[in-house]
Amino acid sequence: MNDHELDSLIRQSHPKMELPASFNREVWERVSVASPVPALGGWREIVDALLLWIAKPVPAVAAVTVMLAAGAGLGGFTVSESSASAQRTAYFASINPLHPAHLPTQE
Repeated sequence: MNDHELDSLIRQSHPKMELPASFNREVWERVSVASPVPALGGWREIVDALLLWIAKPVPAVAAVTVMLAAGAGLGGFTVSESSASAQRTAYFASINPLHPAHLPTQE
């Protein structure tokens, strides 16, 4: 079956409906009147306000500074030894792919 035969068969099986002239206008009027139900309640407004606030330079720099300080502080708590050389060694061991802790054990 070629495309022309298929097209005519589809057109015959789906007759074109005649809609009133005001159909589109009435549908869009109903859509505009319908109020959307907030899925997240008030959280969306809170998140929007937070994102608008953090998009400004001063709060963004403050947030990055707080995150860096929190990361450094938590990193210091995870190392049991407090000397700088022990912390440096632990850091290098954690990122070294050839460190024995990262290599698969052969049994």
